Amino acid sequence: MHLIIYISDYTGNPKDIGRDLIKIHKSSAQNNPGLDITGVLFYHNGNFLQVLEGMREHLEELMTILEKDSRHARITRIVDTEVTKRGFPDWQMDVFNLDTDAVLKRRDLIVYEEMFSTQCSMDAALFINMLKLLYEDAKLYKIITE
Repeated sequence: MHLIIYISDYTGNPKDIGRDLIKIHKSSAQNNPGLDITGVLFYHNGNFLQVLEGMREHLEELMTILEKDSRHARITRIVDTEVTKRGFPDWQMDVFNLDTDAVLKRRDLIVYEEMFSTQCSMDAALFINMLKLLYEDAKLYKIITE
């Protein structure tokens, strides 16, 4: 079992994000079950953050497709590792459009992954919950980023 978590820039018109997320969700729901890929996609403030779980070769095929997708730019893998189990076994690909003032910074996400992976074995759901906690709790976010 393999896990990839990446962030990318949304290159489309912000007014079109709702429509694009629906298209992405439909495509994922159609294609991912046959490849046994699970995960979740978040959109926030011009960025995608996606968690993908499955066989490494299937994930690499999907990443190749995403790198050619005109809706994505600057794809940065934050996590790319083998895992013992899925963090989202029942999620074929849920999509969330987050409405918050928190800012997802690539540099911070990479630092969080490094901190997390030195303390824990990688687990997608646990990692996403940690990110959620950091961005919901401004005091904790400030302490960690100082």
